[in-house]
Amino acid sequence: MIKLGWKIYLMIAAILLLGGMVIFLEKFFFFLVIAAAALLVAIVLRFFKVLKYMGVELVTLSTMIIGVVHGPVIGGIYGFTILLAHLIIGDYYTGNYLMWAIPLYALLGVLSGIFGTSLIGFLGVSFIIGLDLISLFFTFIGESDRLGKELPYIIGNILINSILFVQFFGSVVNFVS
Repeated sequence: MIKLGWKIYLMIAAILLLGGMVIFLEKFFFFLVIAAAALLVAIVLRFFKVLKYMGVELVTLSTMIIGVVHGPVIGGIYGFTILLAHLIIGDYYTGNYLMWAIPLYALLGVLSGIFGTSLIGFLGVSFIIGLDLISLFFTFIGESDRLGKELPYIIGNILINSILFVQFFGSVVNFVS
């Protein structure tokens, strides 16, 4: 008998949840494209680990876009599931980090849905910086031995996500809305 690990079960649950969201959403093609892009980046990161440590990911931006376009409930569910799938596919360290990262991304999706298009501009970049700084704070409290690995990731992640946000967020949201 083949024994499946917990990651497989979580991945199946995430795929089913994302699939259910695609079925019930009006703008499912857009949703599917955004989710697929985020997961494709996770696959690339699995094989090009140097990009992972530089803070490259599409989970933050895609969670904010889905939250704005589909509202706080879908944004929160999406943030939860896409981060979980991203961490598993990208072969990230998951330890205690999951205790704060997943709720933070769910909260990011909810807040993006609540604030909506007012996120375009400074407030959106502030969300990105706040998310990463809160994560760094919890890493300091919960896994201080990982700070050396987390700090370069946070700096790169803030820079990359802020640039992506300023360049693409408004255009994508306006296109879909």
